[in-house]
Amino acid sequence: MTTVLSRRELFAGWRGRRPGDRLTGRGGVLVVFAGCFLGLLIADWANWGELADAVFFMASSLTAYYVRPSGLLPVVVSPPLLFFAACVLEKAVISAGLLAAFSGTVVALANSAGWLFAGTGLTILIALAAG
Repeated sequence: MTTVLSRRELFAGWRGRRPGDRLTGRGGVLVVFAGCFLGLLIADWANWGELADAVFFMASSLTAYYVRPSGLLPVVVSPPLLFFAACVLEKAVISAGLLAAFSGTVVALANSAGWLFAGTGLTILIALAAG
């Protein structure tokens, strides 16, 4: 005898959590921003730019995994914008002047374009699987 599970039952079993154990959409957006900002600060301190990109990739995809289905839309749409805002804030905090902050932001965004695209794509796939 074979049991056929619905997509929702299969995905709920895959997560292994109760529905109340998930983040809200606003909480997810805050987690992504905080992760990106701290990742950028640590990457600048360690002089390892790929670390900030990897932190963005992990923060956006894991947040999409842990957020409630009702809060998926802001979590899917906002990660690139949140990375931009975190990058601007981080460069404004650590740079000596406005021109240095602007040029640092442009260079960081140009270097991170591939990771931003990949992280956003994975976030969309996770959100589509979650419903």
